[in-house]
Amino acid sequence: MGDEMADDDFDEAVRRMLEQAEHADAPAEPSAEERARAARQADLARRLEEQAEFERQLAHRDRKHERTASRGSRRARWIAPLIVLAMIGAAIWFTTDRGQDAIAGGPEIARPSNWPPVAEDVSTTPLGAPPPAPQATGPYEFIATHDDDSPVTWDPCRPIHYVVNPAGQPEGGQELIEAAIAKASAATGLQFVADGTTDETWEKQRDPYLPDRYGERWAPVLISWSTEQETPPLGGYVAGLGGPASVGLSEDDVTNVSGDIVLDATDISAVLEGPGGAAAAQGIIQHEVGHLVGLDHVADPAQLMNTEGSPTSATDWGAGDLRGLHELGSGTCRPDI
Repeated sequence: MGDEMADDDFDEAVRRMLEQAEHADAPAEPSAEERARAARQADLARRLEEQAEFERQLAHRDRKHERTASRGSRRARWIAPLIVLAMIGAAIWFTTDRGQDAIAGGPEIARPSNWPPVAEDVSTTPLGAPPPAPQATGPYEFIATHDDDSPVTWDPCRPIHYVVNPAGQPEGGQELIEAAIAKASAATGLQFVADGTTDETWEKQRDPYLPDRYGERWAPVLISWSTEQETPPLGGYVAGLGGPASVGLSEDDVTNVSGDIVLDATDISAVLEGPGGAAAAQGIIQHEVGHLVGLDHVADPAQLMNTEGSPTSATDWGAGDLRGLHELGSGTCRPDI
């Protein structure tokens, strides 16, 4: 089915080019570059359709129930998943090594030696607040939860710093990243601060504390571009990987402090060349930022965090996404972290 769809898409693209060629000022037939572009777009559509079919089979076997006000959430606190799906993977890592420095208010608990010093400029009140949750309902899931089913969040009393490695970035890539982050900030109230560019590259097990590179603070979120040749987890149908890095002094006392996103420059470039390419590409990046702030996948095409990706996927938050983002922006201040 996927090959037939790809052939149809390719034939349709060539047909449109030939129709355009009937104009006096147009070439008699599509150029080699136009044929190559049509082939790339058809191949991407085929790959997405094949993955969508695979995910439909998985969903039939293990469907997630819709989250409501009295929902249960999936536990993922002490594992390191790498979910490879049509658009996105998510990965989380937790650091619980104990050190010798005592933290204020808890002399019996030692601050891990592989943590930075307690920040002195953290606000005592949230820097922003999420808008009211929408009245409309929809499914949403969290990457990680506490014992009371509340989500693991970022500290709303300090900004989320991020850096971008622009190597391999397609034209307009920086603007797409900034737009996706602005959407997440507006939906959560979390404040993001751009710390410029970096030459750091993506690693599966990135340490949330990199003092030699970023000083004595939690490492800023890394956003980078790559290819499946440089980053094998981007192979197949994966257009991006992303997620938070969380730390805690106990299993049920964790907070997001860093994270990373890596985007497939080849796949996103192909998306940009298609109809509605900018919106679709931003949707992919925004989906990744959704993972970064703590959202997991759902099986609902009306949500941006839908498991399956296709050319007709949502390109902005759905009602369920927004309800989940509201909770993720309502976390507790953690000056001790």
